[in-house]
Amino acid sequence: MPKLKIGYFPNRPDMGHPADRRRLVYWAKMRGHEIVEDLNKKHDVLFLSGRANLTRWAKIESRSPLILDLVDGYLGDEPLWRDLLRGTGKVITGSNSGIPRPYRRIVSEACQLAQAVVCSTIEQRETIIPFCTNTHTILDFHEEFPMLPFNLGIQSENFPKLIWEGLPFTAKGLLLLENSLVNIRKSKSISLEVITDLEYPLFLGKFFSRPTEKILEDIPKILGNNFKLTKWELEAVIEAAKKSHIAVLPLDPYGTLNRLKPENRLLMMWRMGLPTLTSPSLAYLRVMRETQVDGICSSPREWQEKITDLMESVEFRKESVEKGQQYIRDRHSKEILLNAWDELFESVL
Repeated sequence: MPKLKIGYFPNRPDMGHPADRRRLVYWAKMRGHEIVEDLNKKHDVLFLSGRANLTRWAKIESRSPLILDLVDGYLGDEPLWRDLLRGTGKVITGSNSGIPRPYRRIVSEACQLAQAVVCSTIEQRETIIPFCTNTHTILDFHEEFPMLPFNLGIQSENFPKLIWEGLPFTAKGLLLLENSLVNIRKSKSISLEVITDLEYPLFLGKFFSRPTEKILEDIPKILGNNFKLTKWELEAVIEAAKKSHIAVLPLDPYGTLNRLKPENRLLMMWRMGLPTLTSPSLAYLRVMRETQVDGICSSPREWQEKITDLMESVEFRKESVEKGQQYIRDRHSKEILLNAWDELFESVL
């Protein structure tokens, strides 16, 4: 493949958003391609993130092939009122233009115009294929997180430490653990460290924000001094992972976006040597089934039981990490992902 000039509308202007630096930006750097930020300048391929004004771009006839990056499941089945509310919010905040419409319709029209779409999971791909048959499934690069061996020394400690990492809008899922934490604390000490942005942007991140801790409601009160909220920084995540026993990834069960979320965070936690429990999103269910790891929690009772089971068995924790890391090496190595991005761009050239 020749060296390309790629016109890119990023998720964030500094390209520091995870969906920038762990996706196109990383691949372009590794393969020596140039990212062109000024889209008025000549480029070989136009690449739009989900943050682009899709209504505006649909009206512009691109002189170069168009690739659309959809990391969220906007084309899944969603109640019309919620879909229309999302579309209206995008217009009000300036993320999209024109008359407010259901956002699913806007995204589907953009997919039809694109020469290729790249998404994160096979479940997302199934919703996109009716609108663009040239759809590729590629997970994020996780090279910024080290592949750490299971730490037997830390894991042999008797005071279990839980860890959660993510963007603030997904932190609401931690409320699913409230009853479990209350019941576990009746017989055992347990701690939780939450690593995220300290402010939660409201209304599509444009106008207002609130402290992230308020989203967590009673969890800080339940755990007292055993709760810690840490500002998201890469080193903070890695250091916390080295000192933790179990990662928890509960998801609010309402809404198509959560059901179609990719398995990125699960693989990140396995990379850092952490046994991990998750909610039953489609991707998490698939990966747990393929790795034969019993890590799905479908109810508050299951969260309590499986946290307790992992706390009581070092071998159980070690086995789940080893299976997870082998899965990463077999399915999602750096070279496999680089080749997948190569194939994506070759498909439109």
